[in-house]
Amino acid sequence: MKKAVMRNIITGVEKHVHLTMDHPAVHCGIAVWVDDEGKAYFPEDVQNPFYELRDVTESEE
Repeated sequence: MKKAVMRNIITGVEKHVHLTMDHPAVHCGIAVWVDDEGKAYFPEDVQNPFYELRDVTESEE
């Protein structure tokens, strides 16, 4: 499972997310990023001006 940290570039709030196809927001075969609360975010390849992604470091796993 691919994991990342998604940071809101306006508020600075970070959320741990994982990429999944097993979520109701998935459509057209494109996986979505989902946080621990089950909220889905835009797919990795879609420009989203409010969030940036970075890989999870070993200390964060």
